[in-house]
Parts: sequence; C-alpha cells; structure tokens
Amino acid sequence: MGKRSFGQITRLPSRRYRARYTGPDTALHNAPSTFDTRLDAEAWLTDERRLISAGSWSPPASRLRAAELAELERRRSVFSTYARGWLAGRHDLRATTRASYRTAIERHLVPTFGDTPLTEISASLIRSWFQSYGDRTPTARAHAYQVLVAVMAQAEQDELILRNPCRIKAGGRTTVAREPEVLTLAELLALADAMPPQHRALTLLCGLCGLRFGEAVALRRRDVDLEAGVVSVARTAVRAGGAKTTNAPKTAAGKREVAMPALVVLALREHLAAHPVRGRDALLFPGRDGELLAPSALYGRQERVERRGDRSYTKRAYGFHAAREVIGKPELHWHDLRRTAATLGAQSGATVREMQHRLGHTTPTMALRYQAATAERDRAIADRLQAQIDALRGVGTVTPLHGEKAR
Repeated sequence: MGKRSFGQITRLPSRRYRARYTGPDTALHNAPSTFDTRLDAEAWLTDERRLISAGSWSPPASRLRAAELAELERRRSVFSTYARGWLAGRHDLRATTRASYRTAIERHLVPTFGDTPLTEISASLIRSWFQSYGDRTPTARAHAYQVLVAVMAQAEQDELILRNPCRIKAGGRTTVAREPEVLTLAELLALADAMPPQHRALTLLCGLCGLRFGEAVALRRRDVDLEAGVVSVARTAVRAGGAKTTNAPKTAAGKREVAMPALVVLALREHLAAHPVRGRDALLFPGRDGELLAPSALYGRQERVERRGDRSYTKRAYGFHAAREVIGKPELHWHDLRRTAATLGAQSGATVREMQHRLGHTTPTMALRYQAATAERDRAIADRLQAQIDALRGVGTVTPLHGEKAR
C-alpha cells in the first residue's frame, strides 16, 4: 500500500489497482471500479480532491447511482420505448387502427428514430426522414407522420420535451393519386344490372344510399325495414390480425338510419326471395362460406390468358371487374359508389347537412368532399343562373351553351 498526502492506492493480487480516500464526511470511499494502471488510480483520486476543493463533492456511490438512474431514464425516453408504451396505453383504439399504428411505428419510425432520445429528435431530423421517401409510398409516409405527431405531442404533454418538433406543413396529408369516378344514375343502374344477381342489391344500396362496403356487408336481416324503406347502420366489417369481424362505426355519426329509394327496397325484396336468410341475425350479403363477404369475392377476377403447352385458355372476368367493363368504366373503384351516392343526393336537392347524416360524416366538410359536380350538372347550374340574370335585366334568354332550347 503506497502512502500519499490524499487517498490510498493498493495493488491487488489481480495486479489491478484499487483507489480510496477518506472524504469530508470522515467515511472511507472506494472508487467504483479497480484500475488497470496506477496512473489511472491516481487520476481518479486527483479528480475527487478537486471536487472537495471546489465544494461540489458528494459520495462517489451516490454519484454513480445518480448516473445509473439518469441512464435508465434516458433509455426509457428513447423513441422506440416511449412510442410502444404510448400505443399500449391507447385503449380507445379500434383493432384495425391499432394495427395500422403499430405498422407505422415499427416499419417507418423505429428504423430512424428508435434509439434516439426524445429530446434529440429535432425538426431537421424529422424533415430529413420525411424527405428520404422521395416519391415512394406517399400514403404510408403521411400516415407515419400523423402517428409521429401524436407520439411527440404526448411527450410534450408529459413534459419530456419542451416543444413538439413535428412542423412539416401538410405532412400528414397525401395527394390524391386518382380522381374518383362519379357515375350518372343511368350508369349506376347499368352497373347494378351487370353485377352477379347476388350482388345487384348490394350495388344499388351502396350507389344510392352511400353505405361503405364494410357497413353494407355487415348488415343483418334485422337492420333492414322493407316496409318503412329504412336501413339501420350499426356496425362495420373489419379485418384485424388476419380475422374478419365487425365493430361499431368509427364515429357516432356512422351509426345512422338511411332512407332507401323504392328501387333499392324492391331489389332487396328480390334478393331475399332468391337468397333467403334464416333468422333476424343472419347476414344480408354473406360470402359463399356464410361469413362476412370479402372484397376479393365481390371484385372477382380480371380477364387474362393462360398458356398450357400449345393451348391457350381464357379466364374471363366476373363480378365487379366485369361489370365496370360493361359500362365503360374500367378504372372504377367500389368506393367510388359512395361518391356517386353523395353526388346524386346533392343533385336531387339534398343539403350538405342532410348528406352529412346520410353518409355518416362527422363534419359538413367531409360531406362536401364526397360531392362531385359533373360537367353536365355544372353547365345546367350556370344556365339557370344566366336565366335569372336575364329575367332581372328584362332581356331574352341566352341560348344555353350545352344545346338546350331556349325558353
């Protein structure tokens, strides 16, 4: 054991060096670990003496514990740990929403921000991540950004960060890749007639009443009052964890009663006569297995040619794929029927508030987004406005631009 003016250094049988000293509290304090060389032990003692001289000394063990606690807190505050804990605590989420959030966190956010402490996630780091996608997967990027905003907003509320660093304008929005197809009433009726018989009523129900696909296939016999001509929307079909099930609508506005045109009532009567169901709880539009109808069963296959040896076999389209070809709308999506219902309803004179209820939207803005004005309808409006202008001025009516006879 060597003698020093401050502290003691001892060489151990392991050939390592132990350092210790008597502190201001008169207790003996050991270094938190042994040292490879005597020089390292002396350096530690020198640092401890400086702390005593500066009046900022505290026992080494308490400092070590504080450092360990700080590191533990840092690990708890890294993005991956916090984001996963945030998701686990969101008991208000539907199964499908939870699954989409988990995908956003694990696939899009953790690879970049996973081991980064929340306090080190800056606006510039987020912008670099956002821009790294380029033109790839804009919808997935927008959704991931929405989740990131929510996670960091909670971190701000928990006072783990001073300010939410997510500041990309419209980062959670994505440009519409395609404009929806809006059918005329004649085209909608033609589409329904071109569908397989078991899906004709379903097509009219979505195209005229504006039900979502999940809402329509989740309907049970008790949800339809053919005498009153009303359908009650109380649930929607979802797929979560690879299994099909039904949940309540996403919002309170989604739970609603929708009046049906007589044509839809008649189609439903014919559907039930041809495909009778057993009991009031039976599905109105079941799949072949009797369970919830899957979108793939509705869409069917598209026409393609297969070669087997020297022979060619044509696989013809059926279902929705075939029906949209019949009416000359090969790019039509099933969800476009909802936009069609909104547009036809608006053209029939329904107000925005009425369409908001009919479509199950929470805000008038959403209802407006689903209403599309066709060129023919827009021209008719312009012609009627001009007629009013002419009437005020006391002049003859100008010939409409679309060729209608002047009155």
